[in-house]
Amino acid sequence: MRLLYITYKVDSSDSLVGHVVGWIRGLSGNFLRIEVICLTYSGENLPENVRVYPLVEEGGISRFRRSIKFFQIVWKLRNSVQTVFCQFSPEYVIGIAPFAILRSWPIVLWYTHRQVSWRLRFATLLSKCVVTASPESFRIKSKKTTIIGHGINTDQFKPALNVVDIPSVILSVGRLSPIKNYELLIDAVVCLREMHGKESFVVRIVGGDEGNAPQDYRSILQARIDKSGLGDIVKLVGPIPFGQIVSEYANASAHINLCATGGMDKAVLEGMACGVPTLVLNESFASMANVTSGLELLNSDDITLIADQLLKLIRIPEGDRKLIGTGMWKVVNRSHGQEKFLRVLAETIQQFAD
Repeated sequence: MRLLYITYKVDSSDSLVGHVVGWIRGLSGNFLRIEVICLTYSGENLPENVRVYPLVEEGGISRFRRSIKFFQIVWKLRNSVQTVFCQFSPEYVIGIAPFAILRSWPIVLWYTHRQVSWRLRFATLLSKCVVTASPESFRIKSKKTTIIGHGINTDQFKPALNVVDIPSVILSVGRLSPIKNYELLIDAVVCLREMHGKESFVVRIVGGDEGNAPQDYRSILQARIDKSGLGDIVKLVGPIPFGQIVSEYANASAHINLCATGGMDKAVLEGMACGVPTLVLNESFASMANVTSGLELLNSDDITLIADQLLKLIRIPEGDRKLIGTGMWKVVNRSHGQEKFLRVLAETIQQFAD
């Protein structure tokens, strides 16, 4: 079977979508050919049955010219495709739909976001199936929905063998966006310092502004940090290559994610797989918190409660920490491991092809 795979970027170093390369490699064993259309391509070493067609070369082109190039590529591939997989964006479905209808290509969409737009509703109508990570990750009630987990590479994300250093590191991973509730985290750190000033800890916020945050949002956060007197404690690290994020988890005493309920954040699962005691506000993780130690679910956004829970996590003894880490890795691997995920994804895509 020949698959057309449409995605945002094919770049293993990208902080947000570096995992896409692993998905393509894993799926390549299940398809005769995979034709990948993306915005940009970093020249990865991919299997021989994978070809990548970037829409944007060095220097960039306008949105109109990208659209023309997209249609030219799809027309060239019109006899080389049997089914389509669109990753992340409903716009990809809408863009490919005229060809898919003309050529009778079934479309499968991967979507994990709380937002429900008219484009998503239209893309759902045009798709044979929408695959997602959890019930909260796709908020349209549809019989087309298939829940398959998140696809975490648990060979890459696994507990470290090194001992956590002093000062303790409180880590938060995610793009710089109000949806991540970093203001709440900063306020909770102020509370933690005031209540337990003798504790030695630092906070690392890892992630970049991907163009969907308010203007100067990083500066706004930095001003809040400085005003709170946390300049020597809280660091806005910015984005780092996907392959280096494991070292951030390896050096962390605690991982915190204060996104409200609205889908499972992949960064939480990656931190858990690395064995880092984790604090979340998102009720999507309630079932996982019930079956493993080390994952704590907040029942409110009270800063005193958050500070107390963070202190509890960074004070976990080293021996207990290793046992907790092993347990969290097993839970993530069982429910969201990449090997099983890609097998189910391939089967889901293939079932709709003639």
